[in-house]
Amino acid sequence: MGLAVLGDNPWLYVQLLTIFSVPAALAAILTVLEVGETPGGSVALFFLNAVSSSVAPVVIMVTVAAGFAKVRLGVVEAIRSGLAWLLRYLWTNAHTTVIFWVPVGALILLFNWQGESAPLDPTGQTVADFFWFLGIALVALYIHSRTLLAPFLAVHENMPGTLAALESWRLSGRYFPKVFGVFIVSSAPTAVPLAVVIIGLLLILDSGPKSTMLTVIPSLTWVAIKFVRPFLVTATYPLQKDLWIEERRRRDEHGHPTLPRVLIPLVKLSALLPRILGRVIGRDVRWSL
Repeated sequence: MGLAVLGDNPWLYVQLLTIFSVPAALAAILTVLEVGETPGGSVALFFLNAVSSSVAPVVIMVTVAAGFAKVRLGVVEAIRSGLAWLLRYLWTNAHTTVIFWVPVGALILLFNWQGESAPLDPTGQTVADFFWFLGIALVALYIHSRTLLAPFLAVHENMPGTLAALESWRLSGRYFPKVFGVFIVSSAPTAVPLAVVIIGLLLILDSGPKSTMLTVIPSLTWVAIKFVRPFLVTATYPLQKDLWIEERRRRDEHGHPTLPRVLIPLVKLSALLPRILGRVIGRDVRWSL
C-alpha cells in the first residue's frame, strides 16, 4: 500500500526530495569552503541544515497522509500544509531528542572514558570497541523504535507533543515487534547501501579527502536521509493508524492509563503551542487528522 501511494504521484516526491536536499548539499559545499568558520557562516550552515532536517519530515508526513486519503497535492500545497504542523512537530521532536540522547549520549561518554582512562591492550581494546559500537547501535535502534510513532501521533492524531511522545513509548512497548520490524524493513533497503558507500569512502580515501568528507558528513547525512524517509513514512503511517485504533479499542474495554502528574504542566504547554500556530497559518489539512 505504501509503495502504491508513492507510485501514484512519484514526481511530487522527487520534487520534494530535491527541494529539501538542496539546502543540506549547499551547507556541505559551504563547509568545504570553510564558510562556517565565520559567525555569519555558522548561522547560515545551521539554517540550511535545519531546513533540510526539520521542515522536510513533516512535509513528507502530510504528503503521505494526503496520498492515503486519495488527495493529490502539488508541491506548494504540500509544503504549505507541512508548515502548518511544523511547530508541533518540532516540539514533539524536542521530547524524543531528549529521550534518545540521554541514554545514547551517556553510553558514548562511557565509551570515550573507557578508551581514555581505562584502555586495554590493543587486541582487547579492539574487541571492547566492537562491543561498545554494537551495544550503542542496539540501544539507539531500540529507543528510536520506541519514539518512532511520536510525530505521527502528534500530527495525524492531533495530540500535544508531550502526550504524543508518551503514547509513542506506550504503543511501541506493547507492539514492539511490529514497530521495530516496520522501522527496519522500510528503512534498511535504502539506509544500508548509503551507509556502506559512506563507510567505504572513508576507508579508501586518503587523509586529505577523508578529513574533508568527515566535515561534511553531518550535512550529507540529511541529504541521504531524504532517500530513506518516503519509504519509512509510507510504512509507518498505516501502522500508526492501525495500532492506535487497536489501542483505543483495548482501552475502551480495559480502561485508560493515567497521565503521570509530572507531565501534566508540559502537556498543557504542548496543547497551547500548536493552537497558536494554527491561528497564524490556518488549518486546512483536516484530511490528515
